[in-house]
Amino acid sequence: MIEHRLQLYHMTPRSVPTFEAAPLDSYAERITTGVAMLGGILMLPALFSYLSRIPIPAAVVAVGIAAALAIFLLLNYAIQPTRYEIGATELIIRRRLWRRVRLPYKQLLGVSEAAAMAEVPRVGLRSAFNAGVFGYEGPFQLQPYGKIALSATNRERLVALARIDHMPLLISPAKPRDFVAALREALQRADP
Repeated sequence: MIEHRLQLYHMTPRSVPTFEAAPLDSYAERITTGVAMLGGILMLPALFSYLSRIPIPAAVVAVGIAAALAIFLLLNYAIQPTRYEIGATELIIRRRLWRRVRLPYKQLLGVSEAAAMAEVPRVGLRSAFNAGVFGYEGPFQLQPYGKIALSATNRERLVALARIDHMPLLISPAKPRDFVAALREALQRADP
């Protein structure tokens, strides 16, 4: 039984439970692809200018906008969560190229699945940092829910973390139910 649970959490007896981040949902895939294609299309005037050897002043503006989009894509790719590790005293959110986020258990009030938030960020969104490019990242102001933070890749697999002195954080492990059960168990063990 214990070995089965260890395999479920992708762990060995001496390691920490690790949960992969959910793959991008269809909305995030469309937004990411759209931004990348827009950047490519904006590069066409520069390509035509170069091939025809006729300077096109608008090509400079298009290249500048395409470069800004490329930087935006790269930054969002860098901060995309890849996995969640449940340690002895903290939850660690690993990212592709950016530093990891550490959430000590003493700052967490609870954890639960957040299936009701599946329409985020398409419905009720008022402000956000990144609403779909390689996932959902940053602070959001949602009409029915108020201020929340997201570090997620998939709206259908959201898990809510209630935090002390911080806005709630939504993340998206590939197996939300297993993640919630494992984190609740870790929080109970860590509680003195």
